[in-house]
Amino acid sequence: MMTSTMDAEFSDASSIRSRSPTSDLSSDNGQPMELNPKRGRGRGSGRGRGRGQARGSRRGRGRGQGNRGQLQEVNKENRIAQLENRVDSMSVDDMRILLKRISKAQPSFVLNILDNSNVGNGQPAGPEPPKPDQLSWCSCSNCREMPTQQERLCCKRQPVNCHSRLQDFQQCVLDELVLELAIRYRNDFLAQPEDDNYNRCHRHAAYRQYILWIHGYLGAGNRRVIPSCCVWRIRDKYPDATGQYVGFVGGRLG
Repeated sequence: MMTSTMDAEFSDASSIRSRSPTSDLSSDNGQPMELNPKRGRGRGSGRGRGRGQARGSRRGRGRGQGNRGQLQEVNKENRIAQLENRVDSMSVDDMRILLKRISKAQPSFVLNILDNSNVGNGQPAGPEPPKPDQLSWCSCSNCREMPTQQERLCCKRQPVNCHSRLQDFQQCVLDELVLELAIRYRNDFLAQPEDDNYNRCHRHAAYRQYILWIHGYLGAGNRRVIPSCCVWRIRDKYPDATGQYVGFVGGRLG
């Protein structure tokens, strides 16, 4: 009785093993099939092709950018050559008319070129003889004495080209409407209350406008000294009632 029971259990266990998933899965030719076939080869080959294509596309873009830069340089040289040919073909009167038009559109640009070029008989334009009352550190004849050595700065232009006498200075630095817009923008941006002192508010705005005009945006704490000629032109337009001025205050960057 015990032997028959053990034979039955053994036969049941054998039948269970024979019906296991591994033994049931087989291919058409009778070979057993794996449950988790390896797919690393397929993924690796696909990834390799993708990388190769990406590298190829990057190389192509690099060559394209280089060719584009060379083409732009060639086009620029061609435009300059065409412009030079047109200037060479112009008469002296036409050149004068053209120069006057350019001077009206960009006076500062023309003055910068004239200050650094030869004029008259082909000799470099030297500074004019100093006036008896002219300061030793001033070249434009429009500077005044300043309280500190750091503030004794001149624009180093000839008198006719002094920064404080340019039309651009009048429009960008002294013009009341331009200063009003600059003050409103700054107050809105920094959430500052409006200064009730009209001259002081516009005087400080004019200082900032000059720095922006000559040096561009410098950032917080980076300050530059304004030439004495320009400082006093601003102070004459927007004076202090008591004649007391703070002067230059260096920032954290000097």
